[in-house]
Amino acid sequence: MARDSEREHLLSGESLRSFPDSTTANAEDDMRRKLKYFFMNPCQKFLAKRRLPWKLLLQLVKVILVTIQLIMFGMSRASRIDFMETGELVFKHLYLKDWSPSYETMPYPPSMGTYAVYTIPDFFDAVNFVLRRYNRTEEIAIGTYSFVLPNGTMEPVKMCKTFYEQGVIWAFNESYILSSTQQTDCFSMLPVEVNHSLVYDAEVYLGKINKSIDFNKLIKLSLKFSLKTIHLKSLSRTNTPDCYQFNIEILFDNSDHNGQMRVTLNSDEEILSCNGKVSYANDDQLSLVMVTLFDVLVMAASILSIVLCTRSIYNAVGLVKETVKFFKAHHPVPPLSFSDKLEFINMWYILILVNDLLTIIGSIFKIMIENKAHDNYEACGVLLGTANLLVWFGVLRYLGFFKKYNILLLTMKRSAPNVLRFLICAGVFYFGFAICGWVILGPYHIKFRKLSTASECLFSLINGDDIFTTFATMSEANAVMWWFSRLYLYFFTGLFIYVILSVFISVIMDTYETIKRHYQDGTPKSRLHAFADQCHDDPDSLFQLSEQNCCITSWISIFAPKRSELSVQCDAPIDDSSNAI
Repeated sequence: MARDSEREHLLSGESLRSFPDSTTANAEDDMRRKLKYFFMNPCQKFLAKRRLPWKLLLQLVKVILVTIQLIMFGMSRASRIDFMETGELVFKHLYLKDWSPSYETMPYPPSMGTYAVYTIPDFFDAVNFVLRRYNRTEEIAIGTYSFVLPNGTMEPVKMCKTFYEQGVIWAFNESYILSSTQQTDCFSMLPVEVNHSLVYDAEVYLGKINKSIDFNKLIKLSLKFSLKTIHLKSLSRTNTPDCYQFNIEILFDNSDHNGQMRVTLNSDEEILSCNGKVSYANDDQLSLVMVTLFDVLVMAASILSIVLCTRSIYNAVGLVKETVKFFKAHHPVPPLSFSDKLEFINMWYILILVNDLLTIIGSIFKIMIENKAHDNYEACGVLLGTANLLVWFGVLRYLGFFKKYNILLLTMKRSAPNVLRFLICAGVFYFGFAICGWVILGPYHIKFRKLSTASECLFSLINGDDIFTTFATMSEANAVMWWFSRLYLYFFTGLFIYVILSVFISVIMDTYETIKRHYQDGTPKSRLHAFADQCHDDPDSLFQLSEQNCCITSWISIFAPKRSELSVQCDAPIDDSSNAI
């Protein structure tokens, strides 16, 4: 029993960080053992100390918990987003005259043109259609929509027009008088009496209140109103009804002054506090509590992970200081470089800390959403989604314990600097092509109308996507531009697909071949690893003694009462892949 307790003390974390002078025969042997143990991966540390790798197990459990949490949130968020998108689609069918389902599809190229009005009568017909439909919303809509005033009465539609302060155009003699100063005028649209009945006629009402619309000066005109609704969902304790107010704006955009007034409908929602009561068929109050407890469990696992990783980083910083002090005393020339010191900092721990913090904050947001405290689904989704992505990235660390996977991971790490340099050079070409295509081909090609879409089009071409459509959708109105587009597209695809991508692959393959040679002929070791590897004990030998290695003679009495019981493999190399990646 005494021997076991002494052995446990020597293999504890404290003994590995600072061996007592009474048990240390050689300071260099002590430092080699500390460094060798520090650079072991969790499997080797398990063989050495016979303790479960708690950080590893916790990270694997956390992957499962965080993924389940994100799936649960994703299903709830998808239901909400679907309700919002469907609501906006309903408003378009209710309030936009001659709206067609074909506008709702996303074919490419688009099968229909822009939803717009082109004549003054069509403009007033569209405005009157909105006013009349809004007045009849409660009786014609299938959905449960109500007006926003407390007593349920209708609030008038507000019309806001933005226009230039002065704008007179005489196109017949190419002259005009304009002012860049913009003004905005807002007023309520009310019905007017025609033939002893109240009807909505915007043109008549504007004349009645001494307002007018000068399309030469008009920049944009909007109709604004709000509706309330309740999203019932599938009723359960975890899916209670939500109350919303939709703030709807129908915009008539005349900013281009090209004869086409584009019409768009946008809606912003805000969550309201519901006062209703639901009688559930199965009064299962435990379900909501279990969901909240699961979120708390995820937060607890993340907090424990932060504690363990912070402790490991703290121990690493302490070992850095101890190693620097040792080398100054025993091997002062050359001094330890910054890269040598950086080997003690495991970047995987930094990654884990970041995803733990994101998980905790995202879980707090999720609990608040489930308890109707706020409705910031977007922030919660970004936090939980990013955290889950980083958690799964962390799994790569444990795949690195296996040789074949480690080759791929080391290739990614070692090739990163060269890949970054390559991307900078390739980015110069890419950005030049994007600017050129946007400026020259933009007026004639739908994919190059904006700089962002031009960049997306070129990125698709690099991956071999939609090449024929890009060629075929070029307008033939200008022969010079048509021929230029051919030269431009052929040169870009040839340069990037056959040259730049080939160079990119060769950069990675060169690193891959180098890593393979290192595995066959031996990996070049850093100064610290070369120093630590002078201690040749295998991890499962529990720091036993060999006459040819660096073991301490005083340990014999503790671990091996008989010399014949010792089993040492002096040529067993240390696998530093877990710290190298």
